[in-house]
Amino acid sequence: MSATQARGVSAPIAVEAWRPSGIEDLEPAAWAALRDTGSVAVVAGPGAGKSEFLAQRATYLLQTATCPSPRRLLAISFKRDAAANLARRVAARVPEHADRFDSMTFDAFTKGLVDRFAPALPQDWRMTDGYDISYAKPREIQDFLNSIAAAAPAALRWPVASIQPGRFAADILGRYDLPETLPSDSQADAISYAARQWWQARYLRPGTAQLDFVMLNRLAELLVRAVPKLRRALRMTYPFVFVDELQDTTSAQFSFLQAVFGEETTVTAVGDSNQRIMGWAGALPEAAARFTEAFGATRHTLTWNFRSSDALVELQHIIATKLDPNAPRATSKATAEDAHDPAALWTFSSQAREAAFLADWIARDIADSNRQPSDFALIARQKIKEFEPSFRMHLGTHGIRVRNDDARVGTMTLQDLLKSETARLLLGLLRLADQPHGLATIWRDVTGTLERVHGAADDEAAQYRVGEALTQATTQLRSWLRSNPPSTTHAADVLRQTLSLVDADAVRRYARSMPNGENFDLVAEAFEERLAAVIDAHTDWRDVFDEFESADAVVLLTAHRSKGLEYHTVAFLGIHQEQWWAYGRDRREGTSTFFVGLSRAAHRLIFTTDHNDRSGPISDLFSMLTQAGVPETDHG
Repeated sequence: MSATQARGVSAPIAVEAWRPSGIEDLEPAAWAALRDTGSVAVVAGPGAGKSEFLAQRATYLLQTATCPSPRRLLAISFKRDAAANLARRVAARVPEHADRFDSMTFDAFTKGLVDRFAPALPQDWRMTDGYDISYAKPREIQDFLNSIAAAAPAALRWPVASIQPGRFAADILGRYDLPETLPSDSQADAISYAARQWWQARYLRPGTAQLDFVMLNRLAELLVRAVPKLRRALRMTYPFVFVDELQDTTSAQFSFLQAVFGEETTVTAVGDSNQRIMGWAGALPEAAARFTEAFGATRHTLTWNFRSSDALVELQHIIATKLDPNAPRATSKATAEDAHDPAALWTFSSQAREAAFLADWIARDIADSNRQPSDFALIARQKIKEFEPSFRMHLGTHGIRVRNDDARVGTMTLQDLLKSETARLLLGLLRLADQPHGLATIWRDVTGTLERVHGAADDEAAQYRVGEALTQATTQLRSWLRSNPPSTTHAADVLRQTLSLVDADAVRRYARSMPNGENFDLVAEAFEERLAAVIDAHTDWRDVFDEFESADAVVLLTAHRSKGLEYHTVAFLGIHQEQWWAYGRDRREGTSTFFVGLSRAAHRLIFTTDHNDRSGPISDLFSMLTQAGVPETDHG
């Protein structure tokens, strides 16, 4: 028996014999991109299966030994949930190779490099007392700019004073390459001067440094530039690199990517310029073209849409051509539904009337179909919390929950809390204690997390000990829950009791060391706050935990936060001046936000508006809907 077979890894599959895993087939353009031996830029619109394509390409590279052991694959995503989703997809398709697939965010990757190799930084940039993650507020940045402008050389005072605080991180810090040796002269342009002063104030000082992720990115770029052995090691470890959501990549992230993997590495980048909605945070314009040139990549365009019906794909195409007149026409591969209009514009006299009508309509639709509340999303451009009270009240009369994914819990959003591995571990422990049978999936998830916490993934004896400890912990927690009903128990006591039954210090270390590292204390704080918000409304622990998670709720979220998600029915709320007041400032990004929100719908899309003025820049949105043939109905 070979060593490969002993590890449970199958012999490599011949390239020409390889077939997709978990799906029937790929579209021709996806096949071409998957088999391309060089770097590729894959342009794919909404519903094209960008994550699925990356998962299949990873499976192909691993199963055919195109990426042979012990070499690894690195996938870099913009958001933590996208990184986690891609890791799960690959693990499901090639569990025997999952340990060679590293999926993380740009921020996690650069932070990990700095944490591991900070002592190798050039002498002038070595930390003396570690660092804390710290985000400066706009007012703090403005005060800083005012201060350094007053002290700047005369020729720089006005340029420095003209820097916009909101663009400082992206345009100044993100575009400044740290010199290996600090300059001894004072000559500099405004960008270099402002960046140097910021680094001096936050990093090059006695005591603990204050860093945000843009600064960590710049330190990581300096590391790989100044330490050629590290760059060579990264390229040898990762001969293949994936970049998801290329259109959201910032200047700092792109320059880092090029510095590390610009040579000797095959890079696959996937994105859609029409969904570029992070320009305010420094996302590069024309990222695909820049990537193609910098990496010598071949461009492939995917045109199959697996999410939306024909009518909605046609609507999306009309909006896409406003962003790119040459946008290719996608082909729907989704199963169409004929029982309803695919898109409509509904007009209401007030927000209260809108909420009451939509709540009744959603309740009837659920009653008349096999759909669940979680099949419906209420999306808005901004100010989503203003919609929550009325929808919560009116949907509540039908026994339907609302979950505001943009709601703040501690320092996190509810969406981020519910996706946190630490939070899922805590909630899983509580659910297993309350309901000892019928939760096999949760048991596997909790066990898997605890095995990783204790380093037991490849040790059967250690896995057995983890299972025994979990059984004991849930038994003790079950007894405690039965003695402490929700009506008389504080959320802080629930959290304290749960943490007392696990090795909290080990969980804290694990959370910090994850590729997409979590701050255990911030997650615990948010978890307690969320639990406190739902505990008093119920007398049964199962109902408390159901309300905590609200997995069966109608979701309320902004268009930005909806990116990458999909729902059977989307109601795009508030197509009016109050929501879209800033549309005229950047029509392209505003149209991209509109495009992202409406393209979440698989089968049915409702736009809502009021009777107010539709003139000015916002008239563009209504013109698009008219051009798409979206009918309007006044519901009073």
